[in-house]
Order: sequence, then structure tokens, then C-alpha cells
Amino acid sequence: MIINKVFKPRSWPISVKLSVTLLLTALLPMIFTAYYNLQGSVTSISETELRNLRQLSVATANRVDQLISDTRFLAKYLGTEKDIITLVSGHDRKVADSVQGKLQRLVFTDNKLELLLVMDKKGNVLSAPADKFIGRNYSYREYFQAAIQGRVYVSNITVGDVTRKPGLFFSSPVLGKSGKVEGVIVVKIAGSAVSNIIDEANTGKQTAYLIDSEGVLIHHPDSGLLYKSLTPLSERSIQKIVKSKRFLLDKIDSLGFDVLADSIVGAKNSGTVNYLSPISGEEEISGYAPVKSHRWVVGISIEQSSFAEPLNKQFNNVLYSVVGVGIIFTIIALLFSRSFIKPIHALMQAANRVRDGDYDDGEIKITSEDEFGELMRTFNLMVASVRERERERDIFGRVVSPEVREKLLMGDVKLGGENRQVSVLFSDIRGFSSMSEKMEPDEVVEFLNEYLTGMTEAVQEWGGYVNNFIGDAIVVIFGAPDSQDEMEFNAVSAALAMRKKLALINLKREQRGEPIVMSGIGISTGDVVAGQVGSLERFLYTVIGDAVNVAARLETLTKEYPDHNILINAETYSGVKEKDSFNFTHIGQQKVKGRTQNVDVYAVKEVE
Repeated sequence: MIINKVFKPRSWPISVKLSVTLLLTALLPMIFTAYYNLQGSVTSISETELRNLRQLSVATANRVDQLISDTRFLAKYLGTEKDIITLVSGHDRKVADSVQGKLQRLVFTDNKLELLLVMDKKGNVLSAPADKFIGRNYSYREYFQAAIQGRVYVSNITVGDVTRKPGLFFSSPVLGKSGKVEGVIVVKIAGSAVSNIIDEANTGKQTAYLIDSEGVLIHHPDSGLLYKSLTPLSERSIQKIVKSKRFLLDKIDSLGFDVLADSIVGAKNSGTVNYLSPISGEEEISGYAPVKSHRWVVGISIEQSSFAEPLNKQFNNVLYSVVGVGIIFTIIALLFSRSFIKPIHALMQAANRVRDGDYDDGEIKITSEDEFGELMRTFNLMVASVRERERERDIFGRVVSPEVREKLLMGDVKLGGENRQVSVLFSDIRGFSSMSEKMEPDEVVEFLNEYLTGMTEAVQEWGGYVNNFIGDAIVVIFGAPDSQDEMEFNAVSAALAMRKKLALINLKREQRGEPIVMSGIGISTGDVVAGQVGSLERFLYTVIGDAVNVAARLETLTKEYPDHNILINAETYSGVKEKDSFNFTHIGQQKVKGRTQNVDVYAVKEVE
């Protein structure tokens, strides 16, 4: 319930609405201005960052290009060495030892070099820094086949089948004195030589990587992404890579960087590209530049959100300041609005008291001379008027029954009557006249008030309408002014309730040393005329008919049957004879005063 109110401004207190309005009016312009400046700064920084990414990728690609050019030059230079030419031409052992010493010194002094091979024109290794390579045949290798045809060759990154480490092969033909190709010089540099150059660009949140001509990642700081393609490769390309055992893999998985691949695979010029990373799920930007001496592309990527991170921190600091100011402003606004809202709360509390019927405390103290003061005066006059009307209403309800009062106030009861079937209960105290002669007038009134109050409570629990008090007699109607489905059952049940209530009254009287009270009850069901009887100036709601007379005569008849103090007519018996909670005794046909026809009479007792 509380959560629902929070999200429904219409249910907020006026003080909160006023404070929120003032707060938003003061702070929103500040927030919008800060946000606008943030967006402008983000745009400017983004342009600078894109330029930096592009320049960094170009610089990194140039360094890789320089490494390849230097190593290619080394391979070509070794192919012109006199001892190496002599070795491939004549297989002289002494010359082989001299060449091996040179190769060992080169590998020792340059940590980028992993392997140097001198091969004859059949692909046999004549010299190498390590003896284990001498005598092996590598004629099947692509670098040998290219060089033996007179071309300088640079391989892609290749994972060695012995070392299981990536490397880069360079080969150059060795020409004999006749100018023909007599052998091949092979230089292998460690893949780390290239990786170290790329990794130097991994600063902050930047990620540098290298792809080959087919879009396969040949270097990435995340080893889990190595040797996977940016976009799905053709089956022919996959078979070519697998067959060459370049990466020692049986398949090449795709990462799904389709947008990135479209821009950088085979790129001829540097540039930048925006794309959604399928790995991080974030928007990223990548600067890229081709390696001119090879068909590789260097890429450096960064998340777009990182551009604005410093500014976002600054913007957050502004927001914290705004929040601090907002809290102070809110406190001031609440204190101001409290004086404005206090009279409204007083009116609300007073209105709630009036709604709950507390008219004596309904008026409020007037605390101001402004419009609120005038409203309070009007409210007090209204409360006084309502209090007077409720007092008249209460008095009216005591003169007539509440049921009749409500119908009269709503205009449902008009002068005249209507035919209705009702059950009439008539009750009278035995020997009341002789009892009252021995009592003082105030004692008689006190006794009747106690007795009639108890009897009224008993019948009202069963929906009985107390139509009249005739001295010590009570006339109760069931079925008027409101209709009842089981009026006979309600009337009999009310009579039994009256017996129980009378027993309690007698118990108190015995404790006070007073004589007990006996009464008789007659119940008759039949047709009557119900309505207002009298004149336009004064009238009474009552019922008139044979059923009323029969009920009074049945009550009188109880004096002749001391063991049966509740008697009912046949119509009442028909309505309750199926009820298991009553016992009936058939008294028979009885002659009653004022009626030519006899009345079939039954006595009622409660089942014990």
C-alpha cells in the first residue's frame, strides 16, 4: 500500500507536492545544464579518442612492419654469406662447422630469433644452431617451396609442431656462383616478438590485437580467443588452414564480429569502426591499420562507455552537490509548507471526528485571519448545524423506531397504509396493576424502564419492530415496516429470548429482595394494514387488523394455561412446525373475546 502511494503523486500530501515542485523548479535547470555540458564534452573526447586509437594502431602496425622488414633483410643477407653459399654448393664439413658457429652466435645475441636453418636444394638441413635439426628434410614446407623457386617468403604466424609455440618463418634463396638457386636460408622468429609489440598498446582499457588476411586472431591478450576467426570462414579457407597445420587445430571457430570483420579484414588503409561486441555485449570502437609488409591488420579496441567515464565521475560529483543542496532546500521547503499545511490537517482531523459522530469535539480553533481562518469559521458553523440535526434525529429515533425513522427520512413511508402479512407479538405483565399500587411512581418508572429495555433488546436481535408500549404491554411486529422471509420463526424465537431475558431480570430482583415478574406472550400471524395513521400534523406508524387483536387475546389466554406462557395461532404454527428447535402442544379451538370464529391455538416451548 505504501509503495503504491509513493508512485501515485495524486495521493501525496500537499506539503510533499509543494516541496517537490519547489525542489524540481530549483534543481532541474542545474541538472539539465550539467548534462548538456557532459554530452558536449563526451562528443569532443570521443573524437579525440578515435583519433588517438587510429594513430596508435598505425604506430603499432609500423613497428610490426619494421620487425618483418628487418627479419626479411636478415634472411636475404644470410643468403649472400660466402660460407653459406659454399656450404650449399659443396657440403664441406669444415665450412658447415663455421656456419653453425655463426648461426649459434646470431641466435644467442638476438632473443627474437628462434631458429636458423641452412638447407640444400633438396630440402635437407645442412646447418642449424642445434644438431638435432641437421639432416632433417623440410622440402614439404611452404617456406622451402617458395624460396627454392627464387622468392623471399614470409609466413603467417605458425604454431610449431615441436615447441607448440607460435612463430614466424622467413625464407630466402641461396644462389650459387652460377646464379642458380643452390639452397635455402630459413629464419624463424618467436611469435612473442610480434606479441610484445602489440601488447605495448594494451594500456588502460584498450585491447590490442592482430588478425591475418583471413580474419583469424593471431594475437590477443585473451588466449581463449586465439586462432578464432572474427566472422565465419568459407569451408575452403578452413580446410586450407587445417591442412597446413598452421595452428595445429582441426577447426576454426567464429566469434561473430561480423561488423568488425567487414571493416578491417584485408583493410588497405587505417580507420575506425563502431560495433557491438558479442562477447562483452557492450558498444565498442576499434582503430585499425594494415601492416604494409604483410597481409595483417593491427586493431586496438575500447568500450565506448570508457570515453565518458572521467566526465561521468565529474557529473556524479555535480549530482552529489545537487543532492546536498536539494536536501537543505527540502528541509527549508518542508518547514515553510508545514505552516501552510497545519490548518488543513486541523480541518481534516475535525472532519474525521464529525464523520465518526464526535460532534462535541468537531469544532476547531481558529488560528489565522486569512482565507484559512474564514474556512475554519465556516466549518465550525457547519458542525454546529450538523450537531443540532443529529440531536433532533436521535430524539426522533427514540420516539419512533430506527427502522421507521429511516424510512420517513427517505420518504418511503407515506400517509395511508398497505396490506401486509405480519406476525404480531403481544406481551403483558401479570398482575401489574396490583404490583404498581405498592410502589412509588419513580419506582414504577424505574421498574418499567428495566423491564422494557430488556424485552426490547431481546426482540431486536430477531428483527422485531417495537410498535408500541401500552403501559406494561409490548406490541412487536415482524414483517413490517421491512419484509422478513421467516417472520413466524423470528417471532417465536424472539418470544423465547424474552423468556430468557425475563429470567435474568427476575434473578436480579430476587437478589434485591423484590418479587419476581410473570408475563404472557401471544403471537398471531395474519393480514393487516400497515402504514401511517393520523393527520398531516401528527401521525403514527402502526398496523391494524385481526392479527393484532388475536395476538392480544392469545396473551390473555395464557392466564388460563399457567404451564404455557407462549401461545400462537395456527398460521404462526404453519410457519414454524418444521423447526426442530421448538416443542408444540396443541391446545385446540378456543373462543376469544371480540371474534366470532374460534382460534386454533398452540403452545410453544424451547427444546431442551
